[in-house]
Amino acid sequence: MRNNFISSSDNLKAGRWWTLVTSCFSHEDSMHILFNGFTFYFMAPAVLSILGNVGFLGLYLGSGIVSSLAGIAWRNYDKAHSQPAGSHGASGSIYAVISFFACLAPTTTFLLFGIVPMPAWAFVTGIFLYDGYSALNHMRARTDTAGHIGGLLSGIGFYIAKRLRIL
Repeated sequence: MRNNFISSSDNLKAGRWWTLVTSCFSHEDSMHILFNGFTFYFMAPAVLSILGNVGFLGLYLGSGIVSSLAGIAWRNYDKAHSQPAGSHGASGSIYAVISFFACLAPTTTFLLFGIVPMPAWAFVTGIFLYDGYSALNHMRARTDTAGHIGGLLSGIGFYIAKRLRIL
């Protein structure tokens, strides 16, 4: 698992570049996969219908790579407080799907924790600030908060590239 499904600088140095993608499909435990699956279940169909299969796959996998690289870069920068094992999970890719959709429809209502209604732009801004604060203050050490931010930003970047017809 560690050699093939966790993104880390050690795996990249060993030539296992595929871990940048395979880490997007591995999860730490059942709660991790359930939470990611729950979010993916509600967000992916709308974005898939807009982008089509190839575009959605490009968003998901491309953002997974960006997310993995962001996490690795942050752990290399902040070695004193970072978790050395690397990261895994679909969160970065799912955050990209969320931020892409929020760019398309910023006033759409999202339900925080499935309960609290808020506009999509506020939701994305809130998770960006929360993960940024967590990364800078070394909170949630087991969570790749930099990877989350990388995913959010790559979804926004993908939207801008689509809007400018670069992709």
